[in-house]
Amino acid sequence: MFSSIDVEKNIHHAYLLEGEKKVIFQELLDFLDKKLNFFVKANPDFWLGEFDTLGIDDSRAFKEFQSRKSFSGGKKILVIKTNFITHEAQNSLLKVFEEPTKNTHLFLIMPSIETILPTLCSRLLLIKHSEVQPPNGSLGGSTSKLEVGGFLKASLSERLEMIKVFLPKSKEDKVSKAEVISFLNDLEKFLYESDRIVNSEVENVFSEIRQCRSYLNDRSPSVKMILEHLSQII
Repeated sequence: MFSSIDVEKNIHHAYLLEGEKKVIFQELLDFLDKKLNFFVKANPDFWLGEFDTLGIDDSRAFKEFQSRKSFSGGKKILVIKTNFITHEAQNSLLKVFEEPTKNTHLFLIMPSIETILPTLCSRLLLIKHSEVQPPNGSLGGSTSKLEVGGFLKASLSERLEMIKVFLPKSKEDKVSKAEVISFLNDLEKFLYESDRIVNSEVENVFSEIRQCRSYLNDRSPSVKMILEHLSQII
């Protein structure tokens, strides 16, 4: 995955790594160890943050660490593993990803870049894991909790019942936005490859899916309202 990085030259200051977070993180550790001779264990110049959703408070801690001088006088490495970043946090991180402190290198690991603002994405060097499929690639098996074909064939009342699979069953349960994103991705791929929509509808349909995906990046999105809206307009 990191073969495109020329370690003989000064590596880029900020990378966006797209794919399965656990797999990418392990490959990143191997790259840091074997190619950069950078060891993360008990290293004060290494920072790791793991989040479901990275918020504004989390971004402040990240910014504060990257602004410090290196203890060793060499490189500092910061890694974020997250499913989502709120728009607030993304805007807060713009300057950091554009102009980090000297010898500081940032790695942002996410399963999908769909929710990243273009202004932030433009500041990062994107590397996709080999297992990541393009939006118009082969659909293969569904990766989400809700099968897309059955959802599209269902009536509105049936769809509204089906989306409850993503909603909490009790007050203690939490909605997994990652699972909803997976469903939206599957839906988008399915529609790319099907003849269910005519040319005049294409842009509107995919625009609605992108908008729903963007809403999920808000601090406290109403997943129920987003899915109900999608059920009605698709």
